[in-house]
Amino acid sequence: MRVAVIKSNGHIDKKIERLLAYNKINVDFITKFTRNSLNAYDCVIFSYKNNIPNLPKVIESIVVERKILVVYVNSTLSTGEFYNVLNNLYFSVINEQTFEIELISILNNSLKYLKEISRYKTENDQFREDINTSKMINKAKRVLISKGLSEADSHKFIQQKAMDLRLTKLQTANLVIENKIDI
Repeated sequence: MRVAVIKSNGHIDKKIERLLAYNKINVDFITKFTRNSLNAYDCVIFSYKNNIPNLPKVIESIVVERKILVVYVNSTLSTGEFYNVLNNLYFSVINEQTFEIELISILNNSLKYLKEISRYKTENDQFREDINTSKMINKAKRVLISKGLSEADSHKFIQQKAMDLRLTKLQTANLVIENKIDI
């Protein structure tokens, strides 16, 4: 787990550093950051002492991208400026007085669930791609069946053409549908 802390030059930085070092969590302190620099991390921590202009909007834009966990250490219980992302899985607000207890729990639990969500999204995207490929191949088979081939022969035709042309079956099916392959 890699954590980025946006430096605030205060005592909070030292507390966070001690807490994360004690729990053997890699931490980097960053003074200037870009969205690309944050891609190397699993979590980014901001505090209310950060001198970043329009901090709530910056945090909101990072949370909306749904790539990394954002933790905000606040001195009060007021969270009104974060109303757009308050119930988001990728955002947590913790109080400065209790952050030593909450931070490690949030890092461990939230990151575990976010990694699972990411894995499920990847699997879901793969299933969607597989379904799309099957639909296109079936559509190409129907085109070949309408030209007189049987279902088995149309399947073999698509496989053989894909191997001969060194294309995927999806690409070959698209060529069959567009009538760019002669039977």
